[in-house]
This record gives sequence, structure tokens and C-alpha cells, in this order.
Amino acid sequence: SFCSCVLASFLLACLAAPLPAEASPYGAEYDAAFRAMMEDPTDLDATFAFAVIARRAGDLEGAVGALERMLIFNPDLPVVHYELARLYAALGSTEAARRYFQSALRYEPPPKIRAEIEAGIARLDEAARAGSWSGSVSLALRYQTNANSAPDDPEVRVGGIDARLADEFLDEDDTAAVASVRLAHRYDLGRDPAAFIVSEVTAYATRQSELKENDLEIVTATAGPELVRPGGTLLRPFLRADLARLGDTSFYRSVGAGVTVRGTPPGSGNLRYFFDVAALRRNFERSDRSPALDRRDGENWRVGAGLQGAPSRALRVAGSIGWERQASEAKSESYSGGSMGVRIQRPVPGPFGGRQWSLLAAGQVSLRRYDAPDATIDPDHQRRDRTLALTLGLAIPFTETAAATLEAGRQWRRSNLPNFEYEDTSVSAGVRFSF
Repeated sequence: SFCSCVLASFLLACLAAPLPAEASPYGAEYDAAFRAMMEDPTDLDATFAFAVIARRAGDLEGAVGALERMLIFNPDLPVVHYELARLYAALGSTEAARRYFQSALRYEPPPKIRAEIEAGIARLDEAARAGSWSGSVSLALRYQTNANSAPDDPEVRVGGIDARLADEFLDEDDTAAVASVRLAHRYDLGRDPAAFIVSEVTAYATRQSELKENDLEIVTATAGPELVRPGGTLLRPFLRADLARLGDTSFYRSVGAGVTVRGTPPGSGNLRYFFDVAALRRNFERSDRSPALDRRDGENWRVGAGLQGAPSRALRVAGSIGWERQASEAKSESYSGGSMGVRIQRPVPGPFGGRQWSLLAAGQVSLRRYDAPDATIDPDHQRRDRTLALTLGLAIPFTETAAATLEAGRQWRRSNLPNFEYEDTSVSAGVRFSF
């Protein structure tokens, strides 16, 4: 506990402390160009100079933001259209890259630049015809003080009467191997406005060292069209299916549909928003361990929304809110709940030079209220839970697509029924690869 507090204090101090000029994650030249640009945002030469330096330093998003601001002051800058196309292509935003390549062509560039633009469009077309794959793999070892999410206090309620749990049912610590995989395929339909077919599969699995009955496997698959409107607004309706296993038995299956909307509010610079809605039919599998689990069968509705942006060149912040409704066959298993979370990322200079490290701080609070009492626990009180989760992390890249990860987390659940109260501290170390 003392070590966790020390680690938390150190990471929070790093996130909160201002970066000295000589320790900028992008270097002194970047900082000087940034200051020159901010002193007079209408100086297009200073803005373009910053964009060039930002691209060279690896801050592609910063370069995009600077060049797009130039077009607000003067939309007739062919070289800016061309550079934006190259930047968006490097970021993987093929529809935006294509749009800027085509707008650059309308200015009748010199033959050499025209050839480069046509080659860039050809590369985008080739990638679109073949479809594009992307994904990530994370592997880690994790230690938890309460790996079975059990009460740490033996005093509980059974049938409305105070009872005492045996020690074997209380919280237990354990170590686990954790793996997560994401694989996505994006097929360009060759339409204008841009349209794609997007398929994605995510998988998460744990293997406990001692508590084998808590081994977990979750697989989620989505597929559907994706429409990108002028201005970058994305609309994606999708079908979804989930499968979960707990221990060596099936836990639940679900199927459903939803829609995602993502975009940029007008005049907001680098601010991005998202809005998600999904409706699922979830069926639980009863087992010897949980003979009444199918009482949870029912419809699950979810709504989520959020904003993310970069208030400064060295800070990225994202916030989200959500609502969930589970309508189970048993009223005591039906609930409504809401959540709110924030995530902060900040690059810091690596102690050995070279690539910059990334610090993460995240927090989420959620509330859940059940529709009716569970007579087997307490016939007079409907269950109400409040959960707080905090996470601190550090990513140490060793290539463009791979990084070592360290993470510490703490979770508290408070409930009006002691059966559902618990606390858990976790620490993990692993690697992450993306492609």
C-alpha cells in the first residue's frame, strides 16, 4: 500500500508539473516555433514554420492543427493542401488525405508535385481496393489484492438476517496472465462521400495462477457500414455479438445492434466528440456454480458520449459519460446505472533521450440501482452500488509500434448491502504492439 501511494504521488506530480523549456518532449526548436506562432496567429509564415518543425518532431496532430488554421485565414494555399494530404495519409485518415490531395490538384501544381500527388492518390486507391488491416496486441502480468472481487468483511446479509462468511469466500489475492487483442478490417467502397465496410473483433482473456474458477474470456465482434461526411463527421451503424466464459463454463452470449457518431464541433480546433447507442439481447448460462444465473436474461441498452482534445501541445484529455439499462427476467437482477470518467495523457522526456514516454491518469465513477430487492439476500432493501476506479500508467516505447507498459489501479465499491462491497488494488507490467 505504501509503495502504491508513492507511485501514485510520483505519477500525479509528473502529470501536474509544468515541463521546463529545456525538457520539452519535442525539443527547444519546437518550443521556440510554437511561441513564435502563438505570438501572432495571423503570421502564416510562422505558422507554416511551426508545422514543418512539428512534423519533423513527430507531432503530426499539431502540424495538422496549424495548417488547418492557415486555411481559415487563407483557403487558397496549394502547398498547405498538399502538406495536409501527406499528414493525413501518415495518420491513416485516408478519406481526409484523398480530399486534400484532390483539392491540391485543382490549383494546377508543377509537373513534379502533380506526379507526387497522383502517386499519393494511387497508393490510397491501392490500399482501399485491398482493404486495410489494423490492430493491437497487449500481454501483461497482473497482481491483484482481491482477484475474486469478494467482500473483505465477513459480515453479510442472507435472507434479511446478519450472517458471517467463511474465510474461503472472502477476498483473495492472486497473479494472472492477461492478454487482449484487437483486429479491424476496413474496406473502401470507392464512393463519394467516403463509405466503408468496417469489421472489428476484440478479445480479452485472463489466466489466474490460483483462482482458476475466475479465468475470464470475452470476445466481441462488430460489423457494419461507415459513412464519412464532408467535414469529417463519421456515422457508423453496426451489428454486434458478444461471448463470455468464466472458469471453464459459458457465462453469457449477446447479440444486438447500435450506431456510433464521431466528429469535430464547428470551430473547435482539435476537439473531437463521440456518441454511441447500442441495444443487446443478453442470455446467461446457468451452471453448477450459478444455477439461477439465467434469471439475468434480458435486454441491455447503452448510451455513451464524450469529448477529447489537447488543451496544450503536451496534454491530451478525454471525458465521457454513460448510461446503461439491464432489463432482466428477475426484477432483482434488473438495474439502471450511470457513469462518468476522465482520462489524461501527457508525454514526458525519456531519461535516456530518444523517444518520449507517456504518462496516463484515469478515473471513473459509476452508480447502479436495482429494481427490486433480492429475497435471498435482503427482502427489504433494493441494492444500490457506487464504484470508484483510479488508474495510473506509464508507456515506454522502444519502437514506433511497440511499448512496455506499467500500470497501477485501485477500485472501491460501496453498497447498501455488505455482500457487494469490496476493494481491490492491482499492479501490472507488460508489452503492447500495434500495426
